[in-house]
Amino acid sequence: MKIMKWLTAAALGLAVLFTACKKEESAAILPEQLTAAEDQTTANDLYEDVDDQVDDAIETRGGGPADCPTVTIVPLDGSYPRTMTIDFGTDGCTGPDGRVRKGQIVVNLTDSLSNAGAVRTATFVEFYVDDAHLEGTRTLTNTGLDANGNPTFTRTVVGGKITYPNGESSSWEANHTITLVEGAETHSLLDNVWEATGGATGVTRNGRAFITEITTPLVRKRICRWTVAGIKTLTVDGKALTIDYGDGTCDRKATVTGPNGNTREILIRWWR
Repeated sequence: MKIMKWLTAAALGLAVLFTACKKEESAAILPEQLTAAEDQTTANDLYEDVDDQVDDAIETRGGGPADCPTVTIVPLDGSYPRTMTIDFGTDGCTGPDGRVRKGQIVVNLTDSLSNAGAVRTATFVEFYVDDAHLEGTRTLTNTGLDANGNPTFTRTVVGGKITYPNGESSSWEANHTITLVEGAETHSLLDNVWEATGGATGVTRNGRAFITEITTPLVRKRICRWTVAGIKTLTVDGKALTIDYGDGTCDRKATVTGPNGNTREILIRWWR
């Protein structure tokens, strides 16, 4: 009888322990969810870097201390449509931000992007940022002024794919509305501040499908390479997380909060 009581108690104890472990597991942020969060923040960072490079090329027509990248514009008479090729070379060159870029960005412009209706389409030819290979098409369309008089744009990514130096890859497509909330009144790019809304879909490095939706506009300052504020939800395997980019501080950190309130800090990936 004592043995039976002991076995019963042991079985109950194991059941309670198993249930507790399952609850703890369900409450935790799972590795595949963290991978999806890292992939999404990194994709945003790398593809926004493309916009920065195109803006710089349009403003300066390339050049610099090492004459890299080289910029070719056809036609040269100032008319539209025009094609601009930004060539970082096969060996690449290091930008002021320390990133090494290789390959080409080919940009088609229907009009000056300051005009409503203008479309700027960027595609990649063997293009790498710090040995991460970028593919796809990124399109920016001027949709005019909002109710506050701020310039607005739609920004899409079609066929986006990042292949990392270790051979892993992630894919994504995005549709965002971005608003220039500061800096439109000056010719300098350095005072530009953007807000973005919208969402994206994709597949992570470990084959998990994800969906994102921006719930608080993401904020990016031209003087900072990272998104500095804003919140978006990220759904993986039917479970929604939130990614909080912070309070405006320029850093590569973001905070992921799981379905049950667990939090983890992540870093936007950087290989150098």
